[in-house]
Amino acid sequence: MFDHTIGGLVERCALAYGPEIAVVYGQTRITYRELISRIRRAGRALRGLGLEKGDRVAILMEDRPELLDVYYGALWAGLVVVPLNTRLSVADHQHILCDSGASVLVHDAPHAARVGRIRGTSGVDAVVCVDDDAVLPGGCSLDRLMACHSDRPGSPEVRQDDLYGIYYTLGTTGQPKGVVHSHRTMIAVLFSELVELGLGQRDRFAHVAPLTHAGGGFVLPVWMRGGTNVLVGGFDADALVEVIARERVTATLVAPDRLYRLVDRMSQARADVSSLSTVIYGGAPVDRQRLLRAIEEFGPIFVQLYGQTEAPNQLTVLTKGDHARAVASGDHMPLSSCGRPVAITDLRIVDGERGEVPAGRKGEIAASGPHVMLRYWNRRAETERALRDGWLLTGDHAVTDDRGFVYISRREREVIVANGATVHAREIESILTAHHGVREACVVGIPGREMGDALKAVVVPDPGSRVSEEDLVSWVAERVGGVFVLVEFVTALPHTSFGMYDKAVLRSGTWGRRSRQAC
Repeated sequence: MFDHTIGGLVERCALAYGPEIAVVYGQTRITYRELISRIRRAGRALRGLGLEKGDRVAILMEDRPELLDVYYGALWAGLVVVPLNTRLSVADHQHILCDSGASVLVHDAPHAARVGRIRGTSGVDAVVCVDDDAVLPGGCSLDRLMACHSDRPGSPEVRQDDLYGIYYTLGTTGQPKGVVHSHRTMIAVLFSELVELGLGQRDRFAHVAPLTHAGGGFVLPVWMRGGTNVLVGGFDADALVEVIARERVTATLVAPDRLYRLVDRMSQARADVSSLSTVIYGGAPVDRQRLLRAIEEFGPIFVQLYGQTEAPNQLTVLTKGDHARAVASGDHMPLSSCGRPVAITDLRIVDGERGEVPAGRKGEIAASGPHVMLRYWNRRAETERALRDGWLLTGDHAVTDDRGFVYISRREREVIVANGATVHAREIESILTAHHGVREACVVGIPGREMGDALKAVVVPDPGSRVSEEDLVSWVAERVGGVFVLVEFVTALPHTSFGMYDKAVLRSGTWGRRSRQAC
């Protein structure tokens, strides 16, 4: 596509925007010139541990500037990043470290105890801490390692087809599996994001989604246009509104349920949030009526994306213009879609024989493009099932209309066998959120007494709503009968660090309070 590598692009950004602010973290301000100095020294420090091109560096830490130093330093130096989801279990972290063959694990103080527990069984050769007061016995301090290395220009040789990273999927069933990307595939993603998502010159992007997942995909596009990445350190609606006002934030990325909370706080806030011109959302169904109210109040500043770890962020997009036209025309149907295919993606809806089906007929989403993963790490059979003749079979089922809008109907990974019937979680969630008294809903399968799982709907009611279990059971039964249901009301739903509903927690029954059974 373009003859670039990630390290080369960061070097270009530093040359073009040297004295301007690249990163904000609380009161910390880091210029582009300082940024490239930190990245070069971090990259050389990692190579100084004996790592060679293609060796894996695992990263376990919260969002902070040092994460960017390590992440981009490793890529600059030709190493392969293995970001670890901080919310995964010890067993999952052990599996990922062993499976990826990571040579080095870089961590922060909050995760030092966990690293101390797992490093002996993880196969890593060295552990490096970004906090001097939390260095483990036998470990290294990143600051001290970096102090021994120069920030002079001149990076190791890195090519586009060299490995970039191994990203492990959530693993809601079975162990997490690693998705392999190269510099070439990820650069395709970055350029597509600049084209498709409405990001502009010198944006100030507030990061509340983890940098080790989808949120990190927007760091370099912001730098490529001379902008500033504002690290917030997690989602809190009130804190985010304050940051938007204080830092004159122009863009952010949130999951749909967090979008609702952000819009509510922005509506109530006395702070000036008029700088915000782009709000990107995705990862779950969105409530159309709430989205319409948000557009009415703040204008068409919203953009929806749909993608997978296997094809990051860039399968379809519902643009600001799509939102604006839906409101202006009164045709609101597109707001229930995930948009239309982005320019770099060829997208088809296919049947079980992988034949393309016409508009209006359901099938599986298959995608092809320069950003599709290379393979699953150490999983040949699963790679062969997912990648067929140059096409990625996503496992997501959808239908298109005659304008090309894509409407996701279900995900194969969220199929529940309940009371002998096959139930698709997304379908029930959509039915529940269509009820006027429901703010959010998440559906999971939990062990039942007979015939597989029972269906559990965890619901956040609208403020002031008097909706009851019986109301929702009847509401679902009128639309999908014959399914055993458990209804649970909670005040909030748990989230993974990726911003999605944490279905593992909901299955465990440790979140909220279970209401009585109904059917």
